[in-house]
Amino acid sequence: MRCSLYSMRTFRGPIIRLRMMIAAGLIGLASTVPAHAFTLWSDERTTPGGAGLFFGPGSWTQVSPLFPVVIRGMGFVSDVDFATPFFNNNGQGPATIGEKELGLKDGRTSDGSLINENVDTGTFTVAGTRMLPVVARSDGKFGGSQAAVSLRGGDVVMAMDLTIDLGIGPRGIIKIPFYGTTGTVTVPPSLQTQSGGKGVDQAGKLASGTTIAGRVGDFNHDGYIDGTLVAVGVMPMTSPIYPGQPFAMVRNFATDIPVAGVVVGAYKPGAEPSVRSGR
Repeated sequence: MRCSLYSMRTFRGPIIRLRMMIAAGLIGLASTVPAHAFTLWSDERTTPGGAGLFFGPGSWTQVSPLFPVVIRGMGFVSDVDFATPFFNNNGQGPATIGEKELGLKDGRTSDGSLINENVDTGTFTVAGTRMLPVVARSDGKFGGSQAAVSLRGGDVVMAMDLTIDLGIGPRGIIKIPFYGTTGTVTVPPSLQTQSGGKGVDQAGKLASGTTIAGRVGDFNHDGYIDGTLVAVGVMPMTSPIYPGQPFAMVRNFATDIPVAGVVVGAYKPGAEPSVRSGR
């Protein structure tokens, strides 16, 4: 559980709003797709700058291309907050991007947890290890759903319980609380350093204390919201790879949500993230 503490301190205000929103709206959505559902895309084909970049974890300094994702069934539960309910087709198809890449069909992670197939993710490779990141129904805060709030000033915070599946059963399941924002985040120190020891305090080429920034608006001028989410975290100490070490990700996205020309932030897709060193 310690892997969530940094995120809780960083996003304390948004988390309170997320809990209120989930109680009032997401539970009401249950497992059905809302009547007016929207879609988010993030991949090489549909998103300027590609899906994005993954930094780390820890001492792995090579920047990795981020996995593709399509989030379907996003529904607004207020004027500015939205959620993606849990859905799983019980292996009836169609398969998700990652399932197709790995030849799987059952809609489950390798420890048997059901995948939210509304959050349709592909695989990616870090440090020579191929892995499947998914949103799965587990013991996390969001029950396999995805939730997002819009903050005063226009930035968006998106949260979900992320599971990284190494494909080797329960010992290869890594659970990470995900909080992405179109605002700014700071690369945290390692869990070892947070505990008073000395750890690997970097997310690849980004030193702990480095700030990275996202943005939200209509940057391709098609009349719909697009932008860049940024997120940071630390691998849990139980992870079989890079335990306790920080990571960072930059996620470019496009949607079919109409927008009236609002622009927040300054990240340029296709470039490395806007950073400010904390050292």
